Amino acid sequence: MKILNGPPSVGEMIEELYLKPSRLDHSDAAEICQIDETLIGKIISGEEKIGYELAFKLAKGFNTTHSFWLNIQEDFDRADKGGSV
Repeated sequence: MKILNGPPSVGEMIEELYLKPSRLDHSDAAEICQIDETLIGKIISGEEKIGYELAFKLAKGFNTTHSFWLNIQEDFDRADKGGSV
């Protein structure tokens, strides 16, 4: 696990909590969450932010709540803009 200087991105959370421990790849995550493999790749790499629709799909796929994912995105965005979390 890497040391973070700020809050993790949604992609880092997916990678560290779900993909690495279960030895899943992007294709597996895309299938679990019922989203396009290119999109999950962009989320994991930090190129794509999530909104409500993606939060619901991640929640369903990873058995969490949509607010879990939205809060991660919000915290990351706030820190990225120089705000405090």
